[in-house]
Amino acid sequence: MKKISLLRDTMVNAGTQLNLVIGYPLQHTKSPLLHTTIYRHLHCNAVMLAHATNNLSETMNAAKTLSVALMAVTMPYKKEIINYLGDVSEEAKKLNSVNTVISRDDKLFGYNTDVDGVAYALRNISLANKNTLIIGAGGASHAAAYFLNKQNANLWWLNRTEHHVLPLITKFGGNQVDKTKINEFPIDIIINTTPLGMFPDVHQSPLPNYSFNANQIVFDMVYNPIDTLLIKNAREKGAECISGIDMLIGQGIKQIELWLNKPVDISIDHIKKILN
Repeated sequence: MKKISLLRDTMVNAGTQLNLVIGYPLQHTKSPLLHTTIYRHLHCNAVMLAHATNNLSETMNAAKTLSVALMAVTMPYKKEIINYLGDVSEEAKKLNSVNTVISRDDKLFGYNTDVDGVAYALRNISLANKNTLIIGAGGASHAAAYFLNKQNANLWWLNRTEHHVLPLITKFGGNQVDKTKINEFPIDIIINTTPLGMFPDVHQSPLPNYSFNANQIVFDMVYNPIDTLLIKNAREKGAECISGIDMLIGQGIKQIELWLNKPVDISIDHIKKILN
């Protein structure tokens, strides 16, 4: 009923600004709900729609024709889309990844707000000198490592394909964890950047045989479901848990701030209630 009410209250008209989230697949994305909720709160006549596409070139041409002002970009286009942009932020250049495209004066600007999402999710956590395990070697792991380096955390890496971690160690520093001895290593913070545990594969976990403890913090970037198997197992042992919803909200708010060029003031609890 909440989603129906939201759509009814945001009926489009001739003056409605169309924004998009693009990627493939997109059937489980919550970005349109997040963005449209915030637009409504700000009394902004805009709506975000999901556009699953296998052809980025056609999508970019269509976005220009439709005067799309903001595009949220997800896999597999975070790197490829850079080729279509007039300018890219320094942060996005360093990460070689863009998740936000803003149209200004007929020019496309690229940003990476995944870092802002990580920062928001970990805003209440002291990270300096903490042994922090990053699981995965994809684009989200780059954003996590970039932020953690700024906070002087000690980086440790775990990935199913071990040689994929080596370029990340060269770029961001840290060491690789021996997966056969992971329970022997003193880990303070665990960050899952992989899709393991995402709907519909909710019975999967990136750490199926790990012994969590009450002194740890576990952050799972997966937000559908909110309580992943990783989160459930960690919580059972008393660990502090952070869901991917926090990162989704943090990066989404930053996207809207970049578009509107002003701070967004909104109750996070209100957003979470709708997204949950």
